[in-house]
Amino acid sequence: MKKLNGGCYCGAVRFQILGPPVWSGHCHCRSCQLALGGAFVTWAKVAASDFAITKGKLKTIEKSPGIRRGFCGDCGTTLTYSAQGEVDGQDWSADAWFSAVALDDPSIVEPSTHVYVSHQQPWIKLADGLPVFQEF
Repeated sequence: MKKLNGGCYCGAVRFQILGPPVWSGHCHCRSCQLALGGAFVTWAKVAASDFAITKGKLKTIEKSPGIRRGFCGDCGTTLTYSAQGEVDGQDWSADAWFSAVALDDPSIVEPSTHVYVSHQQPWIKLADGLPVFQEF
C-alpha cells in the first residue's frame, strides 16, 4: 500500500496514512467552525491501523465527552478528530479522522458530501453538486 504523508503548518507534527482515504466530506458544524476558524473543514478517514504520527506529539482537547481534537501544540494546526465510541449512532473508534488539507498532497482526497449544513454559514454557496445532509 502506498504511504502518504501530512503534517502541521510548522512541521513539528507529521503523520502517515497507508493508502488513500476511504471517505472524505466537508463538515459545516459549529464545533468544527470554531475549532478550525473557518466556515467548514474537509475531513478524511482511514482505518485507525492505517494512521500513525511519525514526528512530534499531538496535543488534544476534549470539549465534548469522548470527542478529541488533535492539533500541533506549537503552531495550532488542527490535524485529527477522534471519538471514543458512538457518534450519532455510529461507532467511530476504529477510524482515524484527519484534516484532508493537512496531507502533503491534499488533491488525492475526493470529498463525497457536505454534513451539518444546518450550521452552514449563509454566505457559503454550495455549487459542487455533492449530497448535503442537515446533520451527519
